[in-house]
Amino acid sequence: MKCFFSLIFVFNFFFIVFSQSNKSEIFSIKQGGLDADSLSLNIHHLWLRQAGKLTKNTVGFTAPVSARAYAYLTLAMFESNVFDDSKNESLSNQLNAYTRTIWLNSLKSSQSIDKVIIANRTLYRVISYLYRAMPTSNKLEVESIYDSINNECISIANYQSSFNLPMILPINKLISFSDHLADEIIAYSKLDGADTSFRNNYPASFDPPKCIECWTKTTPGYLRSLLPYWGKNRQFLKNSHLSSAGCELFEFSADSTSGLYKDALGVYMNSKSDDKLFETIAEYWDDSPGYSGTPAGHFFSIAIQLVKDHDLKLKSALEFYILLGLSMNEANIICWRLKYQYNFIRPISYIHRYIDPYFNTRINTPPFPEFPSGHSYQAGSAVSVFKYVFGNDIDIIDNTHSSRSDINGESRRFKSFDEMGEEASISRYYGGIHFKKTLDISLFYGKEMGKYVINQLKFGK
Repeated sequence: MKCFFSLIFVFNFFFIVFSQSNKSEIFSIKQGGLDADSLSLNIHHLWLRQAGKLTKNTVGFTAPVSARAYAYLTLAMFESNVFDDSKNESLSNQLNAYTRTIWLNSLKSSQSIDKVIIANRTLYRVISYLYRAMPTSNKLEVESIYDSINNECISIANYQSSFNLPMILPINKLISFSDHLADEIIAYSKLDGADTSFRNNYPASFDPPKCIECWTKTTPGYLRSLLPYWGKNRQFLKNSHLSSAGCELFEFSADSTSGLYKDALGVYMNSKSDDKLFETIAEYWDDSPGYSGTPAGHFFSIAIQLVKDHDLKLKSALEFYILLGLSMNEANIICWRLKYQYNFIRPISYIHRYIDPYFNTRINTPPFPEFPSGHSYQAGSAVSVFKYVFGNDIDIIDNTHSSRSDINGESRRFKSFDEMGEEASISRYYGGIHFKKTLDISLFYGKEMGKYVINQLKFGK
């Protein structure tokens, strides 16, 4: 009878994960019991997917704000799996101003439900703070997910003889540890300069400079500058800006024989093309706030699928996710710093002035300077991390937008990560919102950023 009820508990646990992720998760069975690492990894995936949903639904989560949230979330994921300070596995003291003080040296077994409880509690706390402006319906959903998983974990632990997943430490000690860890990460996030940016993406205090080559407000909405101070935020890694030291703006010219004019003419002619593929690619990678998880959420959607397809184990997966999260965040900070340093004109403004005053783009032009490209910077940084973990010459199927009906969300297939990154980048040209030269430069330095983060982070054995 005990075994029967245990199976019911496990079934319920599986059902919760399945229902929240919309995809069946694979759980390993070892020595007559559940594999705690597999359970823990699935909990991490569940909360990652929830972050994508919250990014879409929470007001103010523009692309930089979203990338920042994923960076802190992946930090919480990584640190929640580090218990023993003697192994020096934490990223404490590797990151700017981050010093961890809470440890749980008594937790030694990898075959305990304890680590699943810790992951669930820590990620719930961090997500609840990062997305504290989430709609009430989402808040209730988040609380329900946490409570359901926590209760099921305790239920499984209570039937440890059947599943070989004993709870080593009392639940109150596990919760206390998780709360202290979450509090440290939350406190760390509050001091980076961007804690409340989601509430004011368009500060009235910023007055953009005016010149012939300068960015000006554009349709639709003629909005103020988006996050003009984002480049001043604290970087996770010291000197990460040095990876973009060579990223310099090209020369402005209105002369019809100039490279910029010819580039703008290319944007113009492409936007007038009736080739549906250009439109499909532009819309697929647009990832605008409110419609998707933004570029960060898009690349994490791909990352989760890759981890499952390649059967990465917990430790390797968490290392992969922290590299991806920090790379895209650093890319955004440095990209935004350069955007407002150069303050370069958008193609739509240039074309209206010198080529066709009635020109319009395939997708909406975002309200901030053109150079460099945020999408390309993030794509480049993601590509470097993907290649580092999985190699380059593999088949990739991107199903991120398969459930959307407002665009052609049919899966995109790529023969390499480089090919994927190039399409993500050129999509902004097809959309009519970036010069081609900008995209080439931005993708290159985005890759350099990813390489820098990879080389700086040191993981314990």
